[in-house]
Amino acid sequence: MEGYAKLMVVTMVLVALALGSGPIVANGQKVCGMSKEDFEACQPSVSATDPNPPPPSAMCCKALENANFRCLCFFKNSKWMTDYGIDFDRAKDLPSKCNLGKSVTC
Repeated sequence: MEGYAKLMVVTMVLVALALGSGPIVANGQKVCGMSKEDFEACQPSVSATDPNPPPPSAMCCKALENANFRCLCFFKNSKWMTDYGIDFDRAKDLPSKCNLGKSVTC
């Protein structure tokens, strides 16, 4: 269950990054335990347009430590993912790439 929750956070990170300062994460609010800055820290690693995205930064991994991934799988087949250039498989792999000891399955 905890892995599922972290997967949801990764997806929300990507969606929020795509929306910038939109309604998902604004005015210091958090989504799935992550702020807009947390989402932005992970964005380069989940880009669908980069054939060789960089590994998650230390900032991204730190943000994921407290993330709630329960909502990520909801967006798995969402148009938002493709509209904002988010690779879902890359997003769900972030917890393992950050050595958080969690796996995410939807």
